[in-house]
Amino acid sequence: MEECKEAIAVDEIRIIKNIKPSYNKNLIYSRLGYSKIRTELSPDLAGDIERVIEKAENSLEITVAYRIMKIEGVDSPNVRLADDTVLSGRGLSGLLENCSEALIMAATGGHNIMALIDRLQKEDKMSEAVIVDAAASVITDAALDFTMDMVNQQLRSKGRLLTKMRFSPGYGDFDISLQKDFYRLLKGESLGLTLNDAYMLIPEKSVFAVAGISG
Repeated sequence: MEECKEAIAVDEIRIIKNIKPSYNKNLIYSRLGYSKIRTELSPDLAGDIERVIEKAENSLEITVAYRIMKIEGVDSPNVRLADDTVLSGRGLSGLLENCSEALIMAATGGHNIMALIDRLQKEDKMSEAVIVDAAASVITDAALDFTMDMVNQQLRSKGRLLTKMRFSPGYGDFDISLQKDFYRLLKGESLGLTLNDAYMLIPEKSVFAVAGISG
């Protein structure tokens, strides 16, 4: 079940804290190398995995942030936003070529989940750490699905649509260095995020993405 507190406006940025997004648990098992069709887990192992996934759920403190920005122009591979930010990627420019606006978004699982993974590793509970890591990745990514679904419902009432796909820096030719632009556009520091010299987000279970709006 999806739960959230009321969205808070920070300038043109919307922030929603403490959400519990719906997610596909099979994706966690896939990350762990298990196939729903080909793998038969013993009841004991399945129960152990479920308990660790629940532990991950309870440790996540998911926050999402998003803003809608006008697209000034698309000239592949470049997409120019209203503030003159240029996002470059052929896949991205193809996605946004018929869009008038871009949905810029972020999701973070918070610091507690990384502290849990670190503690499990130090206690030599590596199997549990791997399960928590996989669950945190899947659930944090599902928070972007939550954000897109919420925004799409608002857009549909106005006869507009959000693209089904989204792109994140580091995907395809959408360079990881563009994390710095997302960080600036969404005021990443206000979300408790930092960006290191390799353009990696801290805490690790954090992700930026962009989708397009048409109509």
